[in-house]
Amino acid sequence: MYHLILKDILVQKIMIMLSFVYIVFFYVVMQGAGLIILPMAITAVTYMLVITACAYDEKNKADVMLNSLPLKRLHIVLAKYLSVFIYLVICTVIYMVITILISLTGLPVKVYPVSLAGLAGGLFAVSLTTGIYFPFYFKFGYIKSKFLNLILFFTLYFGLTSSISFFYMNRDVAWVKNLSSFFQRLSDIQIFAFLVLLTMIILTVSFALSLKAYQSRDL
Repeated sequence: MYHLILKDILVQKIMIMLSFVYIVFFYVVMQGAGLIILPMAITAVTYMLVITACAYDEKNKADVMLNSLPLKRLHIVLAKYLSVFIYLVICTVIYMVITILISLTGLPVKVYPVSLAGLAGGLFAVSLTTGIYFPFYFKFGYIKSKFLNLILFFTLYFGLTSSISFFYMNRDVAWVKNLSSFFQRLSDIQIFAFLVLLTMIILTVSFALSLKAYQSRDL
């Protein structure tokens, strides 16, 4: 299973290097988003790496090759899910390096360091999008699930920005105030633990659906 994860990383070395450019783009363009830059950047780039790995598998007929080897489909599915966390770590490290470089060079760009709450938000968003995408990918393959991939990506991007705008414009509404007060009372560790729990539930259900879909699929 380790080799399956390594395969996905090696086939997109250039894309991983380009992640530096994408995260810098987020840093510059999304300055007005404030602290949400961290989860937005690592979520978008992590999801991009997930999709690119799936695209390479489709291009190289990896499913046919892997299923001709003495590999369990359980391990093939599990490797895809575990690779999400590897990509998330890679993107977080890249984000940290860029943050440090911006601080050292004194560029007129406001930096937003990595925080537990930001990481938790990124982890949750990545898990939600991949958790929805993977069952369709393992059932229908990359080409047939490509349209869903686009919907998820743009829903994630515009959904986050629209939600921020909505809550800001309605910040004086009673229920928004109560919700804001509730989260402000929570520590970063409590928010992190809550979102990690939600993430585990989402990925467990998603993994079960993906495994069932892949085991019943003819290749």
